[in-house]
Amino acid sequence: MNGSLSCESFYQGAKKAAHKAMDDHGRMEYDEFALHAGVAVEKLSKASLAAKNPLYIAEVRQSNVDVIMHLGGHVQLEEKKVRTVGATDAINRLRKIGVLKKVDPDLDLLIEMRNGAVHAAPDSVLAKRMVSPLARTIGTLLTDLSRPLDDFWGRWTKAVEDAVDEQSDAVSQDVQLRIGQARHRLEDRLEGLPLPNDIRFRPEQSGFSFFFGAVDPDADGENVSVTGGAGCPACGREAQVTVEASSNKGAVVVSMTCPWCQLHLDSPEEIEAAEADLAISLEIAEAVLHGDYD
Repeated sequence: MNGSLSCESFYQGAKKAAHKAMDDHGRMEYDEFALHAGVAVEKLSKASLAAKNPLYIAEVRQSNVDVIMHLGGHVQLEEKKVRTVGATDAINRLRKIGVLKKVDPDLDLLIEMRNGAVHAAPDSVLAKRMVSPLARTIGTLLTDLSRPLDDFWGRWTKAVEDAVDEQSDAVSQDVQLRIGQARHRLEDRLEGLPLPNDIRFRPEQSGFSFFFGAVDPDADGENVSVTGGAGCPACGREAQVTVEASSNKGAVVVSMTCPWCQLHLDSPEEIEAAEADLAISLEIAEAVLHGDYD
């Protein structure tokens, strides 16, 4: 049988498509994400079927007896003449043998989006939230194949683990995913550039530099912008934070932007979920907001 129809070939194809999907999601190209995510599920589903019996990936037609015999290893056919099962049928076969859940509306929606039955605009919430069903389905299939998660996902391992963490709320899952995407986006931008290691790998801060300025003059409360410190939870570099005054000479960080990896956190809840260490920025901003800065 041709090597392109082997379990290993389908596995490697699924891995490549899944990584493309996560890169697409990080660039907010959600149409492309849905396409590559669906391809990843389809190919890994075929890998799971082929591992059990190569005949399970054959498209069922009255005229494809030769294809079945080819997959069984007794007839040789040209690769272009071999038709394998599509994504929907592959998933249905895995449901019949108990590998995948019989009812999974999110997975069905992902495959419909991959097939073009559901079209998602570039900012579609529908496509954006498909990371969790993708990660969950891939995890189930990898378990069936006895393949380790980190071998398949590589640098995306933590992000997809966070995406299916049932103990984590939706905000935390989204923020942790965006942190991973920002980190990998910076890695890709720096790859191949002739940079010294102290710039490429989370440089040590020589000191805390900052500037102040009104961020939103029309806001109800008083704001101050502070830049400095190694506060970005994605890349460890200096971040710009917006701090808003609160009662009793207090203050709260309401947003954070990293000019290096382009991570944006847009609410106190997202900042808390990111576990960002912005204590120094907050301390300085409090002093400025309440007139205690020398």
